[in-house]
Amino acid sequence: MKRRAEFTERAARLRDYLPSDDRRTLKCLVDRVTEDPYGPSTYLAFTNDELTRCSWLDGAMIHFIATTDVIYVVDADIYDVDRGFNVI
Repeated sequence: MKRRAEFTERAARLRDYLPSDDRRTLKCLVDRVTEDPYGPSTYLAFTNDELTRCSWLDGAMIHFIATTDVIYVVDADIYDVDRGFNVI
């Protein structure tokens, strides 16, 4: 069952201001996580927190919380070695 994605204000602001190529990468990552939030491409974000998970794809990284119907994207980041900086 595919869940819908909700973004915190900070993650949504990053998503809205990203260049189109980075936005596509982030959207692809969020789509993959909404399909299977507990799949092999997701991990626990912290050792003392079993709720927050993380996943990354091609330089895009998200921290998220999965519920029955919704994926809450808590934090997002893009790291691009060629540009040499984190976008956030």
